[in-house]
Amino acid sequence: MHVAVLLYPGCIFFEIALAAETLAGRCTLSYYTPDGEPHRASNGATLVPAGGLSALKSASLQAVLVPGGDPRSLMLPVPRASEALRAQAAAGALVAGICAGNLVMAGAGLLVGRRGTHNYTAEHAPPEKVAATRHFWDGMQFVRADLVQDGRLITAQPWAYRQYAAAVARTLGVLDEREARDLETYVTRRSCGDGPGPAEA
Repeated sequence: MHVAVLLYPGCIFFEIALAAETLAGRCTLSYYTPDGEPHRASNGATLVPAGGLSALKSASLQAVLVPGGDPRSLMLPVPRASEALRAQAAAGALVAGICAGNLVMAGAGLLVGRRGTHNYTAEHAPPEKVAATRHFWDGMQFVRADLVQDGRLITAQPWAYRQYAAAVARTLGVLDEREARDLETYVTRRSCGDGPGPAEA
């Protein structure tokens, strides 16, 4: 199984880090950048890509993960990743965006006629960003939710990175339902104040 992560200047690696970590031991994980050049990630690591957008378009993939952040490098003056994402979606790959990754998917036209979520709304974004991105959501059925899956498309809010990782892994068959639920709920089931202390264990 081959999964791609689309990296771009301004993206936030943290948002897809848990998904990448979960998938890495069970499938081939490759990174792609707009120009095929190495990417200096938001966590300071330098990642060497498998190629650029043309390579992403033609790769044989089961999924493409699209992180959020500041997508202007991909979206302006035109959405640069659209052709590659449309080709992968048409080939049956899961396309999963989180935060501004949803905007990249919308810019590719993948969300027209589909259910999805995003945080370019009045309660989460300044008015100028809401206005500037409004046309990208035309034709999408907006769902006020942490994560929405519509077939082979996933859109997630930035704070839903655990649900995102679980949904991607579950859809790809990397985790079963119990394992996916455990990944999703790990932090709500663990704390230093729960359970027996060292002397009681």
